[in-house]
Amino acid sequence: MISDFPIKIPDSEIDDLKKRIKQTRWPDEVNDSNWLLGTKLEFLKEFTHYWAEDFDWRIHEEKLNKTGSSVFKSSKGLNIHFLHKKSEDKNAIPILMTHGWPGSVQEFLKVIPILNKGLNGICFDVVCPAMPGYGFSDKPTSFGMDSQEIAKIENELMIELGYNKYIAQGGDWGATVSKWIAELFPNNCIGLHLNLVLAFPPAENAMKGLTKDELQGLENYRKWQTLGHGYAAIQSTKPQTLGYGLNDSPVGLAGWIVEKFHAWSSNNEDNLVIDKDEALAIISLYWFTQCITSSTRLYYENNNLGFSKNYINCPTGGILFDYEIARPPKAWAEKIYNLVHWTRAKGGHFAAMETPEILAKDIADFALKVTN
Repeated sequence: MISDFPIKIPDSEIDDLKKRIKQTRWPDEVNDSNWLLGTKLEFLKEFTHYWAEDFDWRIHEEKLNKTGSSVFKSSKGLNIHFLHKKSEDKNAIPILMTHGWPGSVQEFLKVIPILNKGLNGICFDVVCPAMPGYGFSDKPTSFGMDSQEIAKIENELMIELGYNKYIAQGGDWGATVSKWIAELFPNNCIGLHLNLVLAFPPAENAMKGLTKDELQGLENYRKWQTLGHGYAAIQSTKPQTLGYGLNDSPVGLAGWIVEKFHAWSSNNEDNLVIDKDEALAIISLYWFTQCITSSTRLYYENNNLGFSKNYINCPTGGILFDYEIARPPKAWAEKIYNLVHWTRAKGGHFAAMETPEILAKDIADFALKVTN
């Protein structure tokens, strides 16, 4: 069953958020000019001051409502919030876009109208569900809700909407969900498009024939494991302990999330490449829905992987951005996917926000190959 879901956060919750920000007890800091130890103190003070004094949640709330905010009652009993925006083109291709962590359905607000309008003569009806435990979707109350189970719910949603054939697209955890969709529902998923391509080295000659660019992509992953993997280790082992602090302190929550927006984008300065208001809109959604603990549990559920290594026959396209945390060689990806499309591009992990035009064009280019 599907019904409209108008979003309206009470004024009292917005006032409480601002009050909590102003009452923050700030930690000390050594001279951290390059975010070496995490979110820089000076940056976070300015960022959260803007959140309390100048940021307008109502603007972003209205964007969600205008995009088509709905809720779906799944067969598992969970209410799943989703955005659904149809194209004016009656021949539009349905596309299911799944976010990751620390993202949300808001990631797609800039790319949705581009896909609706169309590129290269091809348009899309766009569906963006909030995964269980994220945003306004219900929080699972028992173990077992991993990427594979989420894939089943999302396919159920697409069928309920009348989309028996569709393209699955995703990055981050959304890439694992989308890969499961292609594997579990080959009669429904006509194409798989990823902006985070997950692949593993073959048993023999893994480094043979790799290009300079592919070696750099592997270096991205090595650096992430060495310098940026701590959050994942915590979230995949003790997410509940983490949740007490992040669910109680908006500044703590902002510091935890914005460091990822900074580190995983094409950015080496204090200012974010991602628009400040867009980043705060996502952080606000985590705050108002109190979903930080339930969202991080997905790392535990997936055992920090959530990914099937089984080969899939579904036509697959991948776009690899410069600053992506995992950028595997094409030869590795071909061991898992039926690759028909492979692109390199400038940008980072949050492609739908950082480079929506590039992502949309690549999706359209891929769709032309799998629908003609």
